[in-house]
Amino acid sequence: MRWRVHNLRRPVVVVWVLLIPLLAACNLLANPESNPVEVPISGVPVVRLAAPLPNATFLEGVTVNIQAQITNAGPDINRVEVLVDNAIIATLTSPNTTGAAAFSITQTWPAAGSGQHVITVTAFRADGSSSAPASVNLNVVAQGAQIQPPSATPVTAGNTGGQAQPTTSGGGQVTPLPQPTTPPQPTTPPQPTAVPPTNTPSNPIATFNQGINVRSGPSTLFNPPIGSFAAGATADILGVTPAGDWYKIRYYNGEGWVFGQLITVSGDTSRIPVDAGPPIPTLTPVPPTPVPVTPTPVTSANLVFVGSPSVSPHPLRCNETATIKFTITNNGTTATNAGGSVTVQDILVSTGAVLVNAPAPGFGVLQPGGNTAEAVVPITVSSNYAESHKIVIIIDSGGTVAETNEGDNTYETTYVLDKAGCP
Repeated sequence: MRWRVHNLRRPVVVVWVLLIPLLAACNLLANPESNPVEVPISGVPVVRLAAPLPNATFLEGVTVNIQAQITNAGPDINRVEVLVDNAIIATLTSPNTTGAAAFSITQTWPAAGSGQHVITVTAFRADGSSSAPASVNLNVVAQGAQIQPPSATPVTAGNTGGQAQPTTSGGGQVTPLPQPTTPPQPTTPPQPTAVPPTNTPSNPIATFNQGINVRSGPSTLFNPPIGSFAAGATADILGVTPAGDWYKIRYYNGEGWVFGQLITVSGDTSRIPVDAGPPIPTLTPVPPTPVPVTPTPVTSANLVFVGSPSVSPHPLRCNETATIKFTITNNGTTATNAGGSVTVQDILVSTGAVLVNAPAPGFGVLQPGGNTAEAVVPITVSSNYAESHKIVIIIDSGGTVAETNEGDNTYETTYVLDKAGCP
């Protein structure tokens, strides 16, 4: 990953001091412009939340994007659990299919219930060991509530992974943390001040439909975000990509990029210059640690779907929950040697990126001719509408069941995401 923070020029020096160790830690994982460095894996995995940012404020009903990075991972990560207020909302099974030392997960949650909520993410190994839970607080306010844009006064970071964040009250008002004091200097240079949006009719303005991440370039590969805006805030628009899908906006004394589907543009759009932005980083995967191959026991078991899984509605509609149903049977002549897991994913066809890992129930040992109970899996897709997606369901995605035929364990269906439901 590449960090681009030189455009921020925030006025408090302590923010840079806090960022230095975080930047160093990031470079240990991977640098897309240098040779890959294999990271030794020992002990429990480590989870860091990239989004939402601490104390961010969302309107009720708006989709919250939860992003987490798991390091010190490896091939034996069994699952990642995502909780809201100590209640599990998603269990992502076998999330690290490549066995990489570091990987990321994304989960969505429709903001519900006015007040403060706690997002928690924990990663588990197959042996039962787990990471320390990574948590972040956010605020949910009722639709129609007035939300103050983020303050231009930088604050020092607490336990947020090295990134300074303002605090918010229950009503969504942003309150800057106290500034650190410094010894008197012979001459005190003037502090730079934030440039507020100039909301004139001719000036192009971005209004954020929900809490949104600000990145250093026009792609989610510019990770982690450099900051965020709360729902209802505004910012000057400084440019747009040739494809029109990402906008460059003014962020404090610098600039950043936001995803175009999550904003409303007003003002004279003819004044927005086209800007391709910085080159998108190329991810260099770290080769997984070789895992000893266990001999496959002789078996005549074989797992297949009973008929074809159903997806309703099909095609899916943006931000609306669809239902996937399927039943698994063992059509072999012997019982399975073990139970297994099932993976349900939504994949963007153009890039192969996994947009959603839907939580799906696993299954136990199946006798010859035995069926599982019908699985009912909800799935919500909230980005890349009017583009081709595919739903992929994989039986025994963890590879624990010995079968006579491993080639009939996957079901796929392709669709174009309907814009209905998106802002």
